[in-house]
Amino acid sequence: KIDSFNSLYMLVKMSHHVWTAENVDPASFLSTTLGNVLVTVKRNFDKCISNQIRQMEEVKISKKSKVGILPFVAEFEEFAGLAESIFKNAERRGDLDKAYTKLIRGVFVNVPLSFALIVVEK
Repeated sequence: KIDSFNSLYMLVKMSHHVWTAENVDPASFLSTTLGNVLVTVKRNFDKCISNQIRQMEEVKISKKSKVGILPFVAEFEEFAGLAESIFKNAERRGDLDKAYTKLIRGVFVNVPLSFALIVVEK
């Protein structure tokens, strides 16, 4: 709850630990425990993505703005930069790609394509 992006880092690290433990002894207590932790971490990662989408949906565009970048476009840029650095060479790259798909759909399900980057008041 302190840092929702922590789930990105934890997903990559826990996946690596589970993979390593399963290569040693897939039926061990350690492998089972780490596997259970990984499931929880994956759920937290999914919640993080859902929260990002919800925040995009709840954005209120100021009527006074003539031109500007929508707040969630800048936030997505920050998210993508952080995620790319964390998931570099990770086994769970597919999870990040799926998250990108969800986030991009969230951007374009609530904002017309022509207004995704700028807001123009008539």
